[in-house]
Amino acid sequence: MYQTILYEEKENIAYITFNRPEVGNAFSEVSFREIPEALTKASEDGNIRAVVLTGKGKLFCGGGDINQFKEMIEKDDGGIPEHLVEATGAMGRAIRNCSKPVIASINGAAAGAGMGVALAADFRIMEKRSSLVTAFIGMGLPGDTGVLYFLQKMVGISMATELLMFSKPIKGERAFELGLANKVVEDGTLEEETWAFVKKVASLPTQTISYQKQLSNEFFYSDLEKFNYREAQLMHLSSLTDDHKEAVTAFLEKRAPHFRGH
Repeated sequence: MYQTILYEEKENIAYITFNRPEVGNAFSEVSFREIPEALTKASEDGNIRAVVLTGKGKLFCGGGDINQFKEMIEKDDGGIPEHLVEATGAMGRAIRNCSKPVIASINGAAAGAGMGVALAADFRIMEKRSSLVTAFIGMGLPGDTGVLYFLQKMVGISMATELLMFSKPIKGERAFELGLANKVVEDGTLEEETWAFVKKVASLPTQTISYQKQLSNEFFYSDLEKFNYREAQLMHLSSLTDDHKEAVTAFLEKRAPHFRGH
């Protein structure tokens, strides 16, 4: 049914698993369509009481596909299209608008757009070895998928700026200290700990939670779509810079980038 994700129902829980392990579960244009579709399906299914997002294999999600960035640079066809970046924001909004509570079960790393998706969820569960990585600055990009938007709400603009600019991996316990993770579990126990947590969430009054999410979205996330459109414009402009080209080339050549700016 899906090309880039798995959709499974376990009892009354919907599991949406990012299923591109060969590229670190990096999102593709198909992912941008399928993930919101799956969330809508879970949201409208009266038998589903909660949703779990996770990744197949070692990583939750490595973010954008670097090879796709390379192809755009080689074709010199106008950089990253705004509509693709807008689609990353739509994933985050689909999570926020899902009527069921959404839990991100973060295996390995959630980087770039993967971090944005995780931050959009209602809850985040991490192992001690799991990490959140903003990643964008290393690609010569300002960020998409609402990462800055969600970060500033959770940790304030000063810390959000630091996390984005320096992009140091945020391990499980540090993420918990910052308020980015709701629960940190021992390495190797993520699957069973997530199941125990989500069953507790699923036992709560689902319709009440839906109303609660509506209220939260209306008053605390009302400008998210506007933000997503603006970040798309700036991501596009950044993708045309020499810094972005150098970042992609350096990554693929496995060396440190040499940024020169304007």
